[in-house]
Amino acid sequence: MDPQKLMCGIAGGSPPDVIYQDRFAVGGWAARDAFLPLDPYLAKSSVIRKEDFYPAAWDEACYKGKVYAIPIGTDDRALYYNRDHLKAAGLVDEHGEAKPPQTWDQLKADALKLSQHDPDKSIRRLGFIPNFGNSWLYFYGWQNGGAFMSEDRTKVTLNEPRIAEALQFMVDTYDALGGVEQVDKFSSGFEAGEHDPFGIGKISMVITGSWHLDNLATYFTNMNFGVAPAPVPKGKPFITWCGGFAWAIPSGAKHPDEAWRFIEFVSRPDIGMMMYDVERRYSESRGAPYVPFLNANRVLTEQAYRKLILENEDLPPTIKSGYKQFMELLPVARFRPVTAVGQELWDQHARAFELAVHQVYPPQEALDRCTAEVQKELDRLQDKQPAPPLHWTLPAVLFALLLLVPGLVFVVRAQRVARQSLFRGEGLAGLLFISPWLFGFLLLTVGPIFVSIVFSLCDYDVLHAPRYVGLANYIGMLKVHVARDGSWLPWQWSLKATQPLFWRSLWNTLYMMVGVPLGMAVGLGVAMLLNTKVKGMTVYRTIYYLPAIVPAVASSILWLWVLNPTNGLINVILKPLGLGQPPWLTDPAWAKPSIILMGLWGAGSGMIIWLAGLQGIPQHLYEAATIDGAGWWSRFLHVTLPMLSPYIFFNLIMGIIGTLQIFTQAYIITQGGPVDSTLFYVYNLFNYAFKYFRMGEASAMAWILFLVILALTLFQLKLAPRWVHYEAE
Repeated sequence: MDPQKLMCGIAGGSPPDVIYQDRFAVGGWAARDAFLPLDPYLAKSSVIRKEDFYPAAWDEACYKGKVYAIPIGTDDRALYYNRDHLKAAGLVDEHGEAKPPQTWDQLKADALKLSQHDPDKSIRRLGFIPNFGNSWLYFYGWQNGGAFMSEDRTKVTLNEPRIAEALQFMVDTYDALGGVEQVDKFSSGFEAGEHDPFGIGKISMVITGSWHLDNLATYFTNMNFGVAPAPVPKGKPFITWCGGFAWAIPSGAKHPDEAWRFIEFVSRPDIGMMMYDVERRYSESRGAPYVPFLNANRVLTEQAYRKLILENEDLPPTIKSGYKQFMELLPVARFRPVTAVGQELWDQHARAFELAVHQVYPPQEALDRCTAEVQKELDRLQDKQPAPPLHWTLPAVLFALLLLVPGLVFVVRAQRVARQSLFRGEGLAGLLFISPWLFGFLLLTVGPIFVSIVFSLCDYDVLHAPRYVGLANYIGMLKVHVARDGSWLPWQWSLKATQPLFWRSLWNTLYMMVGVPLGMAVGLGVAMLLNTKVKGMTVYRTIYYLPAIVPAVASSILWLWVLNPTNGLINVILKPLGLGQPPWLTDPAWAKPSIILMGLWGAGSGMIIWLAGLQGIPQHLYEAATIDGAGWWSRFLHVTLPMLSPYIFFNLIMGIIGTLQIFTQAYIITQGGPVDSTLFYVYNLFNYAFKYFRMGEASAMAWILFLVILALTLFQLKLAPRWVHYEAE
């Protein structure tokens, strides 16, 4: 279920009675008392028994010894390999059959042997990509015997040596394949479905999940592939890792008993087989083969395998053997740590991979930095002496005063007006007319603004009452440690931020202000072209303005294709011209310029304002300048720009404010990557509020942003009299 909706439902006292939840998130919700423990129901149940489930799937739904969800669907990971590719490369056994790699060293060597390049050294096919599919650093770390948290879940061990070795293997493999930039550029053109890169032969081996069998059965029925356990370090046992979904009952559910009966009903193997049969009939109605997804219930999965896989004559042997392989691996599956900081741990483990593979830091240092971030949040949640609960008396009094003072001023002024009999009736009527808006403004605008100030002074996760911490949120964000490193020379000192991602997101956002003058220049240039007397000008103006009214989400998806390094429109045009093919959104150095380029496409909104300003310039000024011998450039500098200075001022202020609030592109396209290069301030704020349950810190970030915008706006207003010229002056 969508976490924002679930959070609001629980906080508002009206959650759904039962939810279908990603098991990975169960620990985070359970740690915040958002789910009901199901142990009392399980003690009375004859339908749901722990021994019927795969251990990893069941344990992933438990937190601190209690069961908070009942697993349903599950999955695991293995190595898919193209038998034909391996045979052609000579990777065969003594019988001439394709032999998949079994160790990391073999995997790396086979990946290089299977890779192919075009004459221009561009990649035609890759043998393997370490982080493509669904492997992640988690898998490699587990394969090497690593653990990401201590057994008591009080210490983050993301940076332990065995995980660092796993990350080093990933980095070395990327480097051997030509570097992450080349690999990402090649893989950026990958699609799904009938264009699946493994199915069409662009990649020879991939570690991904059991669900991929369905795609291969649907679109690549005759493909000669195999499934084997993912290669491991030499001497280590084969393992896999699993995920999936589960049924849970939110705290505050109005009908928990009925919800439990529903969970019992859908967890019965016979009902599961009935649902499988419905899915099978639907697939057959579309002319597609049916491969059932694995179920966390071992009994149900084995029944489905016998009846829907083995007895299905339409499925090729490759699908049947692959399904069996995934089933055999499930008993040795690992699962992501069940902890209150599960989401932070996942994000930081992925971030450590990016930092290392892009050579920002060595693997060990990248892991150390990311471990510190997660451990800091875990320590905060485990604090045995939390801050005192917030008492709303003082905030309520302050809010009342906030409303009372303007109200008294308004009443006094209204009485003065009322003494004038001429305006008495009009004043009362005006007050009545604006009262709906006034009440709405006070309750729906002023109220939330005031409450956000209060929350910024609290430790608040939405699901519990806020706890007052004073300015700790602000200090934590802004605090920077100065390390002298044994030197008395200031330029040799180093700075270490308490919240490095806060400063990184602020820097990324300030960098985007480069696009403000560029956007203004493009908008003004287009407006000057559209200010000429040409036939059909109305049509041209409409065309140039259209991008400004395209929804941001739609335009982001469009530009995701346009800027694709492999088959995007821009690079397709640049390639025959010999101008190079930038990696655009897949490279940290190009990601922000790419988004600035996207912003220039929407310059039509500013173009309207520029056009209005141009048409308001008196023609006699141009005529006088021409008589004095001024050329077009002199007229532009000494007539057009001075007369447009109010419009420049307006567009500058609005452009800066809009840029500092950039969010959609990062949310839709890049999710803050690569390597935090598009982790913009508001996107980081959103993550704090709705992803990590840190609404207090998010509120503090919002007010810091407000102060930054206010300071920049006041600075511009202060300088405006020196260069902004109004016609009446």
